[in-house]
This record gives sequence, structure tokens and C-alpha cells, in this order.
Amino acid sequence: MQQSVEDVRPSISTPVHRTLSRVKSWCIDTALPYWGDVGFDHRANAFHECLEFSGEPALAARRRTMVQGRQVYAFAHAAKLGWFPQGIGPAIRAAENMIKLHWSPDNQPGWVFSLHPDGTVADATRDMYTHAFALYGLAWAYTLTSGREFRKIADQTFAFVDSCLSSTGDDLSLHNLMNRERRQNPYMHLFEAALTWYEVTGDSIYIHRADEIFTLFTTRFFQPRTSILVEYFDQAWLPIVGLKGRSFEPGHHFEWVWLLHRYRRQTGRMVSGYTEPLFSTAFEMGFVDNAIAAEVQDDATIVSREVRVWPCTEALKAAAAEHEAGREKMAQFTGRLLRILERHFLGQPFAAGWLDHFNSDGSLKAKSVPASTLYHIVLGLAEADRTFNVIPNN
Repeated sequence: MQQSVEDVRPSISTPVHRTLSRVKSWCIDTALPYWGDVGFDHRANAFHECLEFSGEPALAARRRTMVQGRQVYAFAHAAKLGWFPQGIGPAIRAAENMIKLHWSPDNQPGWVFSLHPDGTVADATRDMYTHAFALYGLAWAYTLTSGREFRKIADQTFAFVDSCLSSTGDDLSLHNLMNRERRQNPYMHLFEAALTWYEVTGDSIYIHRADEIFTLFTTRFFQPRTSILVEYFDQAWLPIVGLKGRSFEPGHHFEWVWLLHRYRRQTGRMVSGYTEPLFSTAFEMGFVDNAIAAEVQDDATIVSREVRVWPCTEALKAAAAEHEAGREKMAQFTGRLLRILERHFLGQPFAAGWLDHFNSDGSLKAKSVPASTLYHIVLGLAEADRTFNVIPNN
């Protein structure tokens, strides 16, 4: 992992066609079949939280609701793309099981954070991040069946977010109720969920929810003076005093770029005043020796040199969106991102796996292979493939 900053910048000599073909083929032929079989608990109708480095399920791991929602998305989308048609079964079964076991199992409203493998509640915390991904998974399950139950629970989820979570910060945990700290990240994914529900139903109630979060983004999250997206806020939505209020995650910059372009397509709202600086700041400040840094200060000081898979896949999505908006050299940039993924992260420690997280010194931080990463991989590759349209679906 000795790639230089210059190596990850766009290069005219990098052919995106061959690299995208290799990585997409790995996803279709190796990753999806394995995670749809070994990564799915067929008796429990639920996805495993993670796999061991041996490729076997981590049977004792708690199962987060967020992961179930993400995996429902990954296999529903893969099925609709024709990448993995067999994914319909696990996606629907997991979505139905998620409702049965994760929604109000303790007779209190909302989605619990996690369950033990036997289906009993492990962590009853209600947090917005979890609710956003439950909503996202339900939307994709709805695209497969148009099941009324999926939309019914989704609307109940939105109502619970409105009544219980939006006014308390991000969750109902004792820590958060005492500290009252807010984060932009859960709202970003709630924005994603609202856009998805609008796309699959056409109901304006969902785009109105997205409008509210867009306003929050423009008035609070985005800092026009420094062109960064702040992560942490106090209860008044002011950036936390100190370093936490001056740092940003390049991966989230890229993620918002893609989401804002998606919002523009649905509403006609102008977003270039945000997408261009967000992309440029992440591109110019966000790279370290081997990939994209976890955290950077607004003066370009690297706060954390840890690297993970997901910022690279979010950059794939942003590059696709910016390419469509007219930014030059995004195909070359996409090729470089894909090469970083296949050289350093994907296909390890077993053929269908990934090394998700490295420490600042380059040592491996991940202790297992998390299922949650497949959401990022499938969506990043789908956007790169859709935009650059270089190879047909297998």
C-alpha cells in the first residue's frame, strides 16, 4: 500500500474500461453469489452481520438492523440490474424478517439497534442512522413486490422519527440525551431514504421530507467559508467548538455530491454551488498515501490517516454524477479509484471478501469482513457502470 497522492489523481493513461470490467465481474461472479449463500442465514431468514477471515459466518455476532436494511438493498438492486437475479428471495425474506423481529420487539415503537443471533434484543437503542437504513431497505423491498406492509412500516418509521428522534438529536440513548450532540450523517441517510421512497412511489410527501433535509444541509451542514461539510453540532445546529467542528470526512463529501445531484434530478433545484466545492475540497485535501483519508481539517491537515473501502466507493458515485454534470477527467479518476479498490481492499482475505479498514500505519484494523460494506460496493459499481456504460450486464 505505497501508492502516492499523485497516483490516485486522474491520469489520461488509465483505461476505465478494463478496470471496471474486472471489478464488476468480481462483484457479479464471486461476491454476490457468496454473500447471498454463505452470508445469508437460510434458517433465520436474515443476513449474517459479518464473516470471519476464513470466509465462514461469525455466528456469535449481533445482527444490526442497519446491516439487514443495507443487505436488502444490495440484493434487491443486484437482482433488478440482472447481476444476481437470485437475490430477490433473500432480499424479500430478510425484509419481512426485519419487520417481524427488529420493529418494536419490546413493545416500544421504532427499530431496535441490534439483535442476538437467536432473535432476542441485544441493544434496544433507537437511533436515526438505524431508522434511515431500515427505511432504505424497505424501499428496495417495495420495488420488488410493491408490498403494502413495507410502505406501512416505512410510514410508521417516518412518523416515529418525526415524533421521537428529530427533537432529541440522533438517538434515544442515555449518552446522547445527556450530551445532546447532533451529527449530519444520520440526516444524510434519511435524505437518501426519502429520495428513494419518492422514486418508488411518486408520492410528494417523501420529497417534502427531502426538501427539509436539503434546507438543513444548506443552512447548517455546509460551511461556505471553508467549503467543508461539518460532522458534529450542538443542539442549536452550530458546529461543535474545537477540532470536531472544523474537520470533515472526504467520503461524506463525495456521498453528498452524489445525493445532491440525485435530488436535483428529482426537483430541478440548483445544487452546483454545493457539489462543486464539496467535490473539489475532498479531491484536493482528502487523499493520503494509499486511498482516501478518514478525516481532514479545514486547513488540509490530515486528522486521521485511517482508510476504508467506503470512501472510495462514494468517490465512484460522485465521479459518475460529476461526469454527467460536465466535470472533466472523471473517467480517468474512476479508473484510479477502481484500481485502488482491487489492489488494496477487494478479493481478500478470501475471494469474495474485502479488507474493510486499515490503521494509520497501514496495519489491518478490521477483525472480520463486515456485510455492511456490500451496500457501498454495489451502489458504487452500479453508478460507475451506468454512467460510463462500458460493459453490458452479465
